[in-house]
Amino acid sequence: MRRPLVILAVTLLAALMAGCSTMEISNPFTNDPLTGGVDTGTSQLLGVPTPAGMQRFPTHGYQTAGAGGAQGLEIFRGDADMGFVAQIMFTGLQGQGWHLRMAQRKGIRSIYVYERGSTMATLTIERETMGTVLAIWVADRMPDGATLPMQENTGASGYGGGNSGSSSGYSESSGGGGGMNSSPKPGFTESWGGNKGGLQERNL
Repeated sequence: MRRPLVILAVTLLAALMAGCSTMEISNPFTNDPLTGGVDTGTSQLLGVPTPAGMQRFPTHGYQTAGAGGAQGLEIFRGDADMGFVAQIMFTGLQGQGWHLRMAQRKGIRSIYVYERGSTMATLTIERETMGTVLAIWVADRMPDGATLPMQENTGASGYGGGNSGSSSGYSESSGGGGGMNSSPKPGFTESWGGNKGGLQERNL
């Protein structure tokens, strides 16, 4: 009696699996926007060590040559504490002559702005379900009075990824028209780094 029941159960299970395949029920774990991570211990843009256990995702970033050196976007992700990530990056950048110009944190998001000579680096750290995401933006500092470059919507989404031909996930034009006043709005606050012993933050 047990053998027919086992055969029936196996048959029903096979039919159920076939039905799910026919209905195109997707795997919930395939919705991860970050794929293709590689193990690395150093940021290519900044040349400083990155937190242990974080992978870099080359297809979600880009790199170009700027007046002050390499510039572009790097994306890292790993199972690391946000404060630990911020401190590791602060220590490495401080040792390379970078100066912390802004540090803000609100809940699971934080942003840090560094400056060295004519180069700016913006680091955003965000805690997500799949781990902590570190985004590193590096670019030449724009001159006083510069207007906002025209942004073109390429349909890009996620962490710098896009379906267009641009390796940066977006394109821009620095034409003279359409300038925008970039002065801070009322209520904007900044926290300037002055303590060399560690990273200081200011909650919003």
